[in-house]
Amino acid sequence: MKKRFLSLLLASVMVLGSLTACGIGEENKDDTTVQETIVDEQEKDKILRVATEDPQVPLDMHLYTYSMIMKITDNVCESLLLTNAEGELEPVLLTDMPTLSEDKRTYTFELKEGVKFHNGAVLTSRDVKYSLERMISKAAMPGLLEQVEGYEPFLKGETKDLEGIELIDDTHFNIHLAEIYTPLLSVLATPYTAIYPVEACEMAGENWGMTELYGTGPFKLVSYETGVGAELVKFDDYHGGEVNLDRVTYQFMDDPWMAVFEYKKGNVDLTYMDAALYKRLANDKTVNEDMHSFQPIGGYYLTINSNVITDPKVREAMTYAVDRTALCEGTLFGAAEPNSNFLPENMIGGNPEAEQFEYNPEKSKALLAEAGYTEVIAAGGCVYEFELVVNTAYGAGIYIAKTLQSQMKDAGFKVDIRKVDNAVWMNMKAGGLIEVGLDSWYADYNDPNYMLYPVSDSCSDTNSIFWHNDEFKSLMIEGAQTEDIDERQQIYARADQILTHEEFGVVALFNETMFYLTKPYVEDFEVTSSYRTMLKNVDIVQ
Repeated sequence: MKKRFLSLLLASVMVLGSLTACGIGEENKDDTTVQETIVDEQEKDKILRVATEDPQVPLDMHLYTYSMIMKITDNVCESLLLTNAEGELEPVLLTDMPTLSEDKRTYTFELKEGVKFHNGAVLTSRDVKYSLERMISKAAMPGLLEQVEGYEPFLKGETKDLEGIELIDDTHFNIHLAEIYTPLLSVLATPYTAIYPVEACEMAGENWGMTELYGTGPFKLVSYETGVGAELVKFDDYHGGEVNLDRVTYQFMDDPWMAVFEYKKGNVDLTYMDAALYKRLANDKTVNEDMHSFQPIGGYYLTINSNVITDPKVREAMTYAVDRTALCEGTLFGAAEPNSNFLPENMIGGNPEAEQFEYNPEKSKALLAEAGYTEVIAAGGCVYEFELVVNTAYGAGIYIAKTLQSQMKDAGFKVDIRKVDNAVWMNMKAGGLIEVGLDSWYADYNDPNYMLYPVSDSCSDTNSIFWHNDEFKSLMIEGAQTEDIDERQQIYARADQILTHEEFGVVALFNETMFYLTKPYVEDFEVTSSYRTMLKNVDIVQ
């Protein structure tokens, strides 16, 4: 059943109308002369100007997992490996792909010689061990390496050394696994396993990612100021070959319409588009030819704090209280596809035959009644109230939340929306303070073990979900140790079924298509399906 929500649409019309008056919806004659070149007249530099969201936190992927940080750090820091645009692994800081022992539990690595960090320090295997240990100790994504020998005592602070990472010399090291773990190399290609220089990182302390950040990437960080922007400059000693751009500047704009406005004025060359802007800009002749799309691996879902909402029937009721079709076709103007599963259909474990939940307010109310919630507490017959926390760093989130609020009211839920900035959002997640949250997750490589990571046993609590299931945990372990694709398909399809259709640990919503605007003179820019934006080969051609 399709449904439009008058209050949301009126608000959208008012916003769009005011923006048109400011010159976004039509050409402003004073701004028609878009800069024909961004070559600095004094320095003759090639400068790429990017409008993006304000991370509001340190640029440290060991601490935080958000794509808004990755857009910057992907070009400053590097991991041992990289998943390329074709989804294949390739060595970055290594001479070749690692070798694997016969028992499939030891990987042997060789680093390139002479690779330099931006502070001039030379990369060694000691930096690798330090960085991987730091990633675990910072606890943002520790479970990615939980199969490495010695993980548990190191995580608990019982040892200061991760036993499974064995240093041989400055350029050679081994990683020993306690059990077979097929995704390990893909994990080492994620931005969360970025390699930092030991001494500089330790000396910087809490300033790491704010005033100091040294990697081995094609650009080095010159400045970063929350609320303002960041600047990168080309690293002349980059080990990976020629870099075309001289500088990259990031202007932080949390208002997606303001970013489009600056793009149309010619003040930025690249901006990522909010999905809620798609329909408007697709019909705007001044920018529609500059619009590009990509399909990330992942999507949006509602996190549910199982310590607070303990009854699975209430969580199931929430699943039937969402009209995903109306959300995708109305609020997001067709730029998303409804999905009631956590795993996308094109991933191992994706199950196109699983039930796609339809909007059913009456069933939702019946489930709430079974759970004992029959007393009306608010107008419209609402019998259950919860707080929905929304991160304002993502503009479409507010529109999505308001749509959900309207839909769920008809299904018996009173939804109180709480808007927070990114820094508060991260602190609330870490502290388990989110009752229900509008969240998204995009996989850095196409593997179900990683896609399910936010709800895994080692990560659920740090995402304010607190959902645990013994069978699900066993399936995750089994899947990580299994190589046969057909077997993995069955394993992860069952895991997803438990999560989304039996225990209702989360409410899956949709998989989205994303968009960005880039000027015609910007060449070779692309965003991969793993949401990586590498600028090494980007050029500005007049």
